[in-house]
Amino acid sequence: MINREILKEEHRVRYCIAGHLMELTVPDAGYSDRLFPSFKPFRCESNEGQKAMCSIRIVEEPIEIEQNPPNVLYEEFDLLGHWFCLSETSTKYIIDLQIIENEVTYRMVTDKTFSTATIYLNHIDSHTINLLSTFTSIVFSHSSVLHKTLLIHASVVEKDGEGYAFLGKSGTGKSTHSALWLQYIEGTALLNDDNPAIRIEEDGSVNVYGTPWSGKTPCYNNRKARLRALIRLEKAPENSFVWEKSVDALITLLPSCSSMRWDEKLFTAMCSLNTEVISKVAVGHLRCLPDKEAVLLCYAESKKIRKFAVD
Repeated sequence: MINREILKEEHRVRYCIAGHLMELTVPDAGYSDRLFPSFKPFRCESNEGQKAMCSIRIVEEPIEIEQNPPNVLYEEFDLLGHWFCLSETSTKYIIDLQIIENEVTYRMVTDKTFSTATIYLNHIDSHTINLLSTFTSIVFSHSSVLHKTLLIHASVVEKDGEGYAFLGKSGTGKSTHSALWLQYIEGTALLNDDNPAIRIEEDGSVNVYGTPWSGKTPCYNNRKARLRALIRLEKAPENSFVWEKSVDALITLLPSCSSMRWDEKLFTAMCSLNTEVISKVAVGHLRCLPDKEAVLLCYAESKKIRKFAVD
């Protein structure tokens, strides 16, 4: 538990994530490291001349909403033990998260591009770090689509400067498959185990980055790798591998991306980025068992493709 009495003067800190600046303004200098521990490897020196892609402010006073009540877009009453509500006004989105266990509600208000956000934090307990991580990932994932970057749900390994992203529904075995790569493919390292970022660079190349969001695995690497392949995993009684094209490739990547389908600008940008990524990166489908043979098959098939589709 953090002593709220020490939270006195506002402090600003910047982080570089997938080459983008995220600015965080908090009530106290010690606040950022205590409540955002996974962000430490991404901290960077403040450059006043460089504008942040997204700015987040933590406040301890309620946030005033100009439209009351706002229009509810989506509501779910048991999202991993939380009540979740997304609503909007003419100029803002409001996200409320309540811990069902103790009925404490956290609120975030953003502009329509998620470039600026304010988080109302009136209570600090054991849930706070995870909830703040959720809020910041929402801000980053939606603001970054306007900057050629996708935050995806995947597990990523890197080998020899190249990244392999494993996609699939929860429970498919993405983390297990990554762990098997670490065991059986020499020189492999885990880059991120839940929410890596894919960025199309100015030269047209596609890189995959580690981020402060890595699920249950504490893997917060401030590194990047050239994205070699996107592999959709599916449990099966035997191992098989095929490369996907066109619509099938898009269907593989699209569900792994966070989307604001109510917002035409953001959703269109996200879909366009998906289309561009699959035009530059090979997309495969691995039906597999959680075993060594599946890893060797996946690695062998990935090495057969041209070094990079963009070349």
